[in-house]
Amino acid sequence: MSGERPPTGGARLQPPPGVASQEAPTPSRSLRGAAVVADPLVGELLEACLVGLLATLEPDGSVHAIPIWYARDGDAIVFATGSRSHKVRNLRRDPRATFVVHDSRPGAEVCGASIRGVVELVEGAAATPLVELVHRRYVTPAGKRLPATAVHLGVDDVVIRLLPATAFTWDERASLAARELREAGAALPLEPTSPR
Repeated sequence: MSGERPPTGGARLQPPPGVASQEAPTPSRSLRGAAVVADPLVGELLEACLVGLLATLEPDGSVHAIPIWYARDGDAIVFATGSRSHKVRNLRRDPRATFVVHDSRPGAEVCGASIRGVVELVEGAAATPLVELVHRRYVTPAGKRLPATAVHLGVDDVVIRLLPATAFTWDERASLAARELREAGAALPLEPTSPR
């Protein structure tokens, strides 16, 4: 799709032979600094109730990537987790992280952002309101009172606060391919996100 970066120097990827440029995938966009959270697509994705993917670095340099709930807190993205988690151990050693969030639908109806930055770990009493900020996006107040759920969520005692530095985004929802597949009913369905 269009999740690949255009070549450096601002050059755009060339469409395959025989494909008009307006039919080729839309090049991804690079963002820096304050432009990351100010970007309309990034804002849309951060407000949506989706599950993202947080990647941290292992001691050997390999990537540890896990699905995670998130919330926006001003110019930061926050994640609630347990202080004994693998990702927290990684971040105590190396605070760099990448967060990927996307809203992909059948066919070419895909959009998303890969956001890189440095994290700070928020612990103790300062973490409590941020943990709640994340939890209330995904679980109802009644759900949080359910016994097993309360124990499960009670493990979250640390907040990972990601300060975005750079990002790249992709958005094919308005592409000719997305429209063509939609109108032809030619896109195969994805797995539903309702509880199994």
